[in-house]
Amino acid sequence: MKLDNLLSLIERDLEAVEEAIKSNLENDIKLITTIGTHILDSGGKRLRPALLLLTSRLLHNLTPERISIATAIEFIHTATLLHDDVVDNSELRRGKSSANTIWGNEASVLVGDFLFAKAFSLMVKCNNLAILEIMSNATKELAEGEIFELIKTGDLQTAINDYFKIIDKKTAILFAAACEVSAVMAGIDTKHQKLLKEFGSNIGISFQLVDDALDYMSTDEELGKKIGIDIEEGKVTYPLIFALEKATEEEFEKIKELFYKESPSKEDVFFIKDFVIKKGGTDAAVKAAKVNVEKAKQALSSFEENEAKEALIKLSDFIVSRRF
Repeated sequence: MKLDNLLSLIERDLEAVEEAIKSNLENDIKLITTIGTHILDSGGKRLRPALLLLTSRLLHNLTPERISIATAIEFIHTATLLHDDVVDNSELRRGKSSANTIWGNEASVLVGDFLFAKAFSLMVKCNNLAILEIMSNATKELAEGEIFELIKTGDLQTAINDYFKIIDKKTAILFAAACEVSAVMAGIDTKHQKLLKEFGSNIGISFQLVDDALDYMSTDEELGKKIGIDIEEGKVTYPLIFALEKATEEEFEKIKELFYKESPSKEDVFFIKDFVIKKGGTDAAVKAAKVNVEKAKQALSSFEENEAKEALIKLSDFIVSRRF
């Protein structure tokens, strides 16, 4: 099933978020509008705002504030993408030239800073301290995850626990915050707030596991970025960690030799890719993603049956079956 079909229940809400994104990007400093529009119009899936909007409908909360907070969450996510592309020297983002490639690192970092500031400006207007606390903590953990990933870049001894620590902070935290914030806005009890946060966290973990598997499995066209980019950037993700655990000493030394090359060739990258797939690294990552999706579904079990819950369950399944 296509993502658009899964999100048909919140189609108008997502349109309202798009309008809010456009209006909040308008600025006298045209470079802000230009770069912001470039990355926000480049085909993002809007999964984090969608989770907030779907969980809000699950809880029958249709207050206008949900649109502002959903917009703020997408701004925070987009800011991290701008900064990530600078850190990783990425040339492509969602199949288009990355902002840093076109306008330079300085402009990309500063517009990312603007989006962070704009996000918190939107949240302040909602006049809810609990939401600010959740989102400020999420932003802090995002930064911690980025830094820890940087420390672990190029480390073939990275443990699986360290990998999960990175993706919990770098990816899952914003999914979790989107769901937790909707619970806070709806005013539900603490137990169900925690369950929605758990749902979002497990969806985020699953999303990243599949993303890391796709880096070894898909084509450039499907991903909208160079295939094997994690290898070239020295990122040690679940599929590679799993494969290395199954490697012989000779295989490990060969992967180590290729991985640490200053400029690995296309053949080097494909050798590592094939090694990871043959050792079951990608299958293991998808299997782990499915486990976390089941945990996510279980977290929803005590909520009432309605269209929004059905859409959330279908979205959970989509996360592990996607090819982009």
